[in-house]
Amino acid sequence: KPQPHTHTRGATVRGSLQASGARARARPPGAEPMAELEQDRLRASWADMFQKAVQADSWGQVVEAQEDYQRLASIVATKQGAPYIASADKDMMQKLCLCLSARVQALKTLNETITSFDMKALQPVFDTLFTGRELDQFPIESFKFQSVQLVKPTTHGEIVCEGDEHSDWQQQQAVLKTVVGTVVCLRIEKIGLKDAQDYIDPYMTVIVSDCRANMIDTHDTPVARERLPQHVFFNHQVYLKVSLEEMQAQQAALFFEFKHYKPKKKKVSTRCWAFMELSELKRDDEMVLEIYHKPTDLRKKAIKLHSEKPLYLHLYATFVRS
Repeated sequence: KPQPHTHTRGATVRGSLQASGARARARPPGAEPMAELEQDRLRASWADMFQKAVQADSWGQVVEAQEDYQRLASIVATKQGAPYIASADKDMMQKLCLCLSARVQALKTLNETITSFDMKALQPVFDTLFTGRELDQFPIESFKFQSVQLVKPTTHGEIVCEGDEHSDWQQQQAVLKTVVGTVVCLRIEKIGLKDAQDYIDPYMTVIVSDCRANMIDTHDTPVARERLPQHVFFNHQVYLKVSLEEMQAQQAALFFEFKHYKPKKKKVSTRCWAFMELSELKRDDEMVLEIYHKPTDLRKKAIKLHSEKPLYLHLYATFVRS
């Protein structure tokens, strides 16, 4: 079990989650063994679909190949934001979607920017997905696919609409288009509070602050999905709009505010907060943060534990290269 991040007099002590299990695969903490079975199923299913599409493509069956590539791209896209997908696999899935989308476009326009021969080189990528193994390099040059318009993900067989701004996929693609470098995705799992069921419309605000306590990025989660006696569950992913490299250059820190609505005062109030240094941010790792009494102090000077009970904020991080 990971130990909480504690901050005393500016010193940071961090417990890390130890890898467990005999299988050498990248699996973010919180992904249950059942997720491994799902990953195995997806890998086998996608490999079969890909082989069918490549076969149609090599036989000159343009319409069939186009439909098969588009269907596979949309299915892969729906899984990119799944909580059990590790950073390296998210990177590969993004590139696969781009290549599949580029081949769909090439078949439509008869412009062979990316060829049937290129597509055959993707087979090892499908074979290594979700195994923990990584290829030395991606088999297709980036200029052949990087500027293509992506095929959109499907939900129950239907294309996700253009205006679905709350889609995880939409959020991810928007950030990947604007951020140069490593995109940080934070999944806000849950926060432990002794009176967790008493809060009305609770949500989290994520703040990125530089070393001078200037806010350089902020995000609000949707209202919590579930409240149990000692935990408020969010299970929501936030894609930061500032790259990891830029945050490092600005010596930034990450802050998390737990907010709720007070009907008597008719206002939203911050109940408690947590923070972490960038040195504590690890990809595909669980982070357990101490919770501090309000008000939020971006200078990290006034730090007082919110409760003596062993209750914490639980987060997961994945990185995706733009």
